[in-house]
Amino acid sequence: MKARACNGGMTAEQRKIMKAEIRRELAEHDRKHAYEIDAIVLWVLMDVFGFGEKRLKRYFDEFGKQLNALIKYYEMNEEDEAWLCSYKLKQAGIDLDKWEAEKNENR
Repeated sequence: MKARACNGGMTAEQRKIMKAEIRRELAEHDRKHAYEIDAIVLWVLMDVFGFGEKRLKRYFDEFGKQLNALIKYYEMNEEDEAWLCSYKLKQAGIDLDKWEAEKNENR
């Protein structure tokens, strides 16, 4: 039996409320995901590279400022952050796609 999406019985107001709730849940998921990535990156910087609390905090504070400045300068949206940073790295001769391919070859 095939499942069908059924919103024919929903009013415009109900659809609006549903979409707002979906956006809220996605925003919460994004915040949680960003927190988890921050924790992982900070732990690697501490464990592998010896960053102490002061240096980790400096990195943590500067990270957001730099992203915001980059996005503002190029008049882009937050969802373009990763692409823009990858592009800027590539301009500097750092190819993350190449690194990822090499990592996958070594698995």
